[in-house]
Amino acid sequence: MNKGMTGFQLKVLGVVTMVIDHIGEFFLFLGVPMWFHWIGRIAAPLFLFESSEGFIHTSNRKKYMFRLLAGYWLMGIIDMILNHYFSINDTIVFNNIFGTLFLGTVYMQACEYFKQKKTFFKGLIWFLVPTILSVLAMVLLYGGNLFDSKLGMFFFQGFTLLVPTLMLTEGGVLFVLLSVLFYLFHGKRLLQVASLLIIAIITLIFGGGVQHAFTLNYQWMMCLAAIPIILYNGEKGRSMRNFFYIFYPAHIALFAIISFFIQR
Repeated sequence: MNKGMTGFQLKVLGVVTMVIDHIGEFFLFLGVPMWFHWIGRIAAPLFLFESSEGFIHTSNRKKYMFRLLAGYWLMGIIDMILNHYFSINDTIVFNNIFGTLFLGTVYMQACEYFKQKKTFFKGLIWFLVPTILSVLAMVLLYGGNLFDSKLGMFFFQGFTLLVPTLMLTEGGVLFVLLSVLFYLFHGKRLLQVASLLIIAIITLIFGGGVQHAFTLNYQWMMCLAAIPIILYNGEKGRSMRNFFYIFYPAHIALFAIISFFIQR
């Protein structure tokens, strides 16, 4: 075995830091310190990095992408249930990293098709369809009196429940872009880390101001994920695919419900 961290170990680190972050999210009212969120910034880049590795090495990309989409649908339903029955003071649960991971793989597949002239048009379709659907979601949200009627609200919720969109998915455009950059620079670790650092700097400058870097605008701390990514040795290690698909929605639902009953 090569020295460094395997893909399995990266995922374990991602899960641990994610749980720490979500403890801060759901139990802030108990006085959970801010640095829980700082540690949690490591999680998303690791999952994005591993999604690019998974996309490249999987034996069936369509099944891999469908699992992510199914995870998005399941998590969307769970979020709706939590927001309807277990919400305190109109707080909204909006955790669904599956949508980000899925969109990343869609654009990775588009890039894959772009590599060859005979599949360039197919790549264009794969690129344009999610982009157009994302624009449509924003038009529905801001382009009219959508929320003035129950029917309009129902249609929008149904649309976003079924269709992951760039602006409304967790991490938005920058996270999806980062996952694609990880894919494009596969095997070129310095460029992958540079991509992460550039995205982190963008979030620092445009995410709320440098003056709030350790309070409201701490997403830039995702740059800390560069350390385990540099240590990645290219080996898959043990598989934990099914664990993540189960653990992610389960722990969010558990935290949200516990938080609800504590605050009642």
